[in-house]
Amino acid sequence: YDGLSNMMTLGLEKRLNKKAVKFLDVQPGDLVLDVGCATGNAALEASLFCDPEKGGVIGLDAAPSMIKKARSKIIHTPCRFDIGVAESLPYRDETFEKAISTFFFHHLNRDDKSKALNEIWRILKPSGLFVLCDLDFPYTLFGKIYGGLAETFFRQPEIGENLHGLFKNLLYQGPFKNVKCLGQYGGCFSIYRMEK
Repeated sequence: YDGLSNMMTLGLEKRLNKKAVKFLDVQPGDLVLDVGCATGNAALEASLFCDPEKGGVIGLDAAPSMIKKARSKIIHTPCRFDIGVAESLPYRDETFEKAISTFFFHHLNRDDKSKALNEIWRILKPSGLFVLCDLDFPYTLFGKIYGGLAETFFRQPEIGENLHGLFKNLLYQGPFKNVKCLGQYGGCFSIYRMEK
């Protein structure tokens, strides 16, 4: 999966995970949730900034095989991985200071995108931060071509929702405030930061 994911993100996955974590500004005592963590790359990156006695990172994904791979990568970091779905997060209200999601929301349909955004808002503490990196409305011809090929090749209308601006609209119309696009990359990837 890691090799395919890096190829499908045009070799940008590691760089964009690092950028997303940097924008999240993880503090030593923060408890961070990585939603749709896949094999744990962003979660493990974020955990480098946590104090194991005060904070940490929880990565969550619906695929047991992804979680198994993510758990195999843990080396002395304050990080754990749980199986669960973004549309019904298995955590109490206002548990986390921060949340992150990279290259995940394009897998969800419109209703599930909305449910996941509401769930992330729910589990964040007041003034909590959420940083998201994913496919977005293309801003170059290359991005338009690449996005169209991805949507066709994977036969995922959910990808099209991102590429045609629906997901961007959901972000701005959803429960979060101060939604800002902090950067665009590769023609059709964006990083957003928002507050509870």
